Amino acid sequence: MAMTAARRRWLPDTLLVRILAPGVFALVVLLVVSLVVHASLLRQAAERGAAEVAAHRVAGVAEAIAAVARPDRFRIAQALSAPDLALSWGDAPDLPSDRARAAPDLAHVGRLAEVTREIRVAPGLSDAEHGALRNVAVSVQLVDGSWVNARVLAVSLIAADDAAFRVAVGTVAAALLICVALASRVAAAPLARLARAVRHLPPDGDAPLPQVGGPQEVRDVTEALDGALRRVRDLLRQRSLALGALSHDLMSPLARLKLRADELPDPALRRTVQRDLAEMEGMVGDVLAYLRGADGGGEPVVPVSVTDLVQVVVDEFAETGADVEERRLDEATVLARPVALKRVLRNLVENAIKYGANPWVEVLTNRSEVEVRVGDHGPGVPPEDLARVFEPFFRGDRARAAGGGSGLGLPTAKAIAEAHGGALELASAPGGGTIAVLKLPPTSAVTPAQLPSKPGA
Repeated sequence: MAMTAARRRWLPDTLLVRILAPGVFALVVLLVVSLVVHASLLRQAAERGAAEVAAHRVAGVAEAIAAVARPDRFRIAQALSAPDLALSWGDAPDLPSDRARAAPDLAHVGRLAEVTREIRVAPGLSDAEHGALRNVAVSVQLVDGSWVNARVLAVSLIAADDAAFRVAVGTVAAALLICVALASRVAAAPLARLARAVRHLPPDGDAPLPQVGGPQEVRDVTEALDGALRRVRDLLRQRSLALGALSHDLMSPLARLKLRADELPDPALRRTVQRDLAEMEGMVGDVLAYLRGADGGGEPVVPVSVTDLVQVVVDEFAETGADVEERRLDEATVLARPVALKRVLRNLVENAIKYGANPWVEVLTNRSEVEVRVGDHGPGVPPEDLARVFEPFFRGDRARAAGGGSGLGLPTAKAIAEAHGGALELASAPGGGTIAVLKLPPTSAVTPAQLPSKPGA
């Protein structure tokens, strides 16, 4: 889990990254192994070549020294030395057996096989920074047991060859990565187009998914997703029609029950029945409003003064004895369906009155949006309920304790706000209470064509 979280934190979890990441890792491993193997083989080849060159330089010298008497050998060795060839003669080798390798394969050079008993070679870089010269040490044991020790400076191309190989491998690796990145991008582009198309589909519309092209697998996914969307739309439409018809049919028996309740002789029983019937009627109305959603029953979109609508809602509650404080009320006009927008405002104010204390409302405007804030000074919404208050049929503990309500008021209000190009947010106020914020685009930011005129449009 920790590794997955770290990967998601540092790299986006996209198809491009999933293709490139293992490819880059495998390519890096391959490059490292190739460079190590190449360097090892190149060094071995360079060492063999340098030892071969040194053997050719030493062959004639060893033969000349072996041909003279022992007292003259040291002098001859000094005389045959050169700037790139240091010679000495003695009874012991300069290269101990643990620091050099035996090189019987060099005995074929010149007449070394005739005048020597053992050949030792120990190559080493004399210019560690650039590797331009290789200092090759050679110890040759003559037939009589004495040793000719030589140190030969030979030009080595190992550094130049290695640098050229690294540049070539790096260029090929970069070209491969670019090709893989382009191929991954081409493969992922149809999926990105499909995601954008699905994201912008209307939730209740009948528009099919556009053809996004791409490989056969992406086309198959598009067709399968389009079929699933059609089936889900049909199912939701059938359920909505059934619930809507049922809720609408309940209004007639409720009306008859209200008339019969008025004829009950017991006043206390009459009030109780009337209260229950009013609650049932409100629930049926909430279900119809939720199913109707943002359409507003075909209500036309017109310019609406948000400030005037807020004052109308406040006055209506004042007539029932509920006092709502009016704070800052900026003048603001939006394109909206008046009845649907009024339902949102009534729901927010009613919640503030029912579940809070000292409710208040204000209208704020700026260039980008109009905000209607409705708050109270009550206990507020528990933090664990904030994420669920917009779920259909969800009611918090205080709502259940207060009784009434169907759990569809806030979901309906949110759907209406979003259909108007706005948003509805709920938060706990500092110091207690709840603040509901209705955000709407100003008149200049939305046109009637942007709002659906009937369900699923």
